[in-house]
Amino acid sequence: MNRKEIDLLLSRMEGLKSFLENKSLESFQQEILRVENFLKRFGSLSELLSHLENVEKIAYLAKDFLSIDEVAAYLQVSKSYVYKLTMQKEFTVYKPNGKNIFILRDDVNQWVKRNPSFSNQEIERQANIIAYALEQKNRNKSTKGGKK
Repeated sequence: MNRKEIDLLLSRMEGLKSFLENKSLESFQQEILRVENFLKRFGSLSELLSHLENVEKIAYLAKDFLSIDEVAAYLQVSKSYVYKLTMQKEFTVYKPNGKNIFILRDDVNQWVKRNPSFSNQEIERQANIIAYALEQKNRNKSTKGGKK
């Protein structure tokens, strides 16, 4: 088990402990039935956990603001590199409580897009746009010159 799996297991065990402390035997039995229904739906506990991980990923993708850890994971770089980028003012940072740093996901995406290496197809498309614009400009010049 890696650290992430251990932390997840511990948080789930803590949740179960607090649930058991605050609930009656009847409500515990109802929760067991809910878990059994989930297992029937997904076939096995590993399939259920896999589904939960996918749901967590989807929820992560819907977030507008990312923490330093999340930006590092998103960019596949170290946290120290993300801190360096924030110090160099590459990102606008938000500190709602004066300590924790958050960065807009859109800002991160714009930063990633800042130095594109275009495909041949994109280069050709842009060349066609420029050629068309120049052709239109030349036509306008020739029609204006002929009317004098």
